[in-house]
Amino acid sequence: MVRYPELPTVLVNAPHWTPRLEAALEWTFTSVLGLGWERMDKAAFEASGAPWKLSYGGPSGGPGCWIEPEGLLDGTELRAFPPRSDTSDVLALVFWMGSRMEEFMDTAARDQHGRFNPDGCVSMVRGWIGRPVCEEWSFQLGGLVLGEDWPEHQERLRKEFAVDSTLDVDSAFAFRGKGPWRTGAAFGRDVLSGQWSRAVHRFRACRGLDHDPYDTFDEALDLHAARGMQPTWFFLLSRFGTHDKGVGANSKALRGLMHRMEGLHPGSVQWHPGYTAAGDEEALSWEFEAFKEIMGRPPCATRQHYLRMIPGTTRRRLIELGIEEDHTEGHANVAGFRGGFSRPRPWYDLENETLTGLMLLPFAAMDATLNRYMKLTPDEVVPKVSELMDAVKSTGGTFRLLWHNETLASQGEWNGWGAVYPNVLEALSMRRG
Repeated sequence: MVRYPELPTVLVNAPHWTPRLEAALEWTFTSVLGLGWERMDKAAFEASGAPWKLSYGGPSGGPGCWIEPEGLLDGTELRAFPPRSDTSDVLALVFWMGSRMEEFMDTAARDQHGRFNPDGCVSMVRGWIGRPVCEEWSFQLGGLVLGEDWPEHQERLRKEFAVDSTLDVDSAFAFRGKGPWRTGAAFGRDVLSGQWSRAVHRFRACRGLDHDPYDTFDEALDLHAARGMQPTWFFLLSRFGTHDKGVGANSKALRGLMHRMEGLHPGSVQWHPGYTAAGDEEALSWEFEAFKEIMGRPPCATRQHYLRMIPGTTRRRLIELGIEEDHTEGHANVAGFRGGFSRPRPWYDLENETLTGLMLLPFAAMDATLNRYMKLTPDEVVPKVSELMDAVKSTGGTFRLLWHNETLASQGEWNGWGAVYPNVLEALSMRRG
């Protein structure tokens, strides 16, 4: 998020000031446009000779830009649908989309994991999912408020375009580091099912005689380094469960890997809270303490496993633990912009009606989404990712990608995908340049 303190501050006057209005202004002016803004009473507002002014409500015809409030920002009403398309209240549109109000409704559709199901949701129906629409709307407001100063600032904003690669480590190793009981049981299943080559591979990998197929970390590091990129790694440390089947937090192999990644790039190792931890405070706290014990520091960023999150509750618990960034915003079954943003923004707690200090860092495309849900072939991935990336580039945002280390192994469901990630990174690099 780039700030331009050398530029004038936008003065804002509103007869009815609410936390929702404050959030919409913060997202629009600070998160997207990189500008400072200041609340000002009517007399000082009218007397000021500042070049950039916005009146939200009150009588029209005064100095600066005037918006007639649509009503959403006035109170605590929850709506399943956004303000009318013919409204001039851009701030209400930004708030409805950016707060994910649709997902907090009792009638919101959910999948088998309790996640919001975007099939048939507003952003899908209206074609918003493929664009950072809140940033587009913010640009519209920027043009109205900044007037003749807007073209120069718009060009400045578009030059901010950046790419950010993140990798979730759900299972650091296919065979290694899982302890004698899990390893023995898996070896037995291999033998009983007649998978002799897999049994031999498992045995040799655990003895250090063969390469573990999921150990693709050096390859990933080389791919990023060749393009001047540095990934962030989110490590799963949960206790073993139906949906949490990674390498245990007590694994020496996993701990050594995490320390090696951190040693190469301090701060690049972060936390991937487990499936159960999304709704289990004890599990979340246990994993947090496990991360601190391993790394000697607390995590500052997280992304939920399976992107599973209990609306409001999970993020409030992350805040209590001191987490500063949540990288979970994105859908599992469709690529695009879940909250209409590509840039970071502070999370608004709809249940408590307050703007928090937890920053949301959205991602636009995930390997599992492209393969399992959208059923794209390897050849179709780069064009789809490039389309999303171009939408971000038009507003100068940050394109974030979510991948997994096992995808690079190019086996099982990822057979044939070994070259996809290098090709995606190359496309990202070319557009960034």
